[in-house]
Amino acid sequence: MAFQNITNNFEGINTLKGLLNVPNLVTKGYAWVGLLFMMHIILLMGFLPFGFIPALLSSAFIMLITGMFLVYLNLISWSWLMFFLGEILIMILYVTWQERSR
Repeated sequence: MAFQNITNNFEGINTLKGLLNVPNLVTKGYAWVGLLFMMHIILLMGFLPFGFIPALLSSAFIMLITGMFLVYLNLISWSWLMFFLGEILIMILYVTWQERSR
């Protein structure tokens, strides 16, 4: 019977940060980014009864704050959070432009 060398990503984990980093080891750093964007879509759909613009702004703001915690844990980089910041700024500009043209 031949033995296979199976990688154990949980070997040598001593801290909570090490445990949280395991999904990034398996997915080459995209696990937490993917979860952040999935939560953005889920919150967006959950807030849609309040209107599209408030839903988009609220969801992006919550994900920006959540993403900051992930950045400080070194699970994602700041460049991924610029999407949410850009989304908020574009929506603020859009609302301002719409109010001005009335």
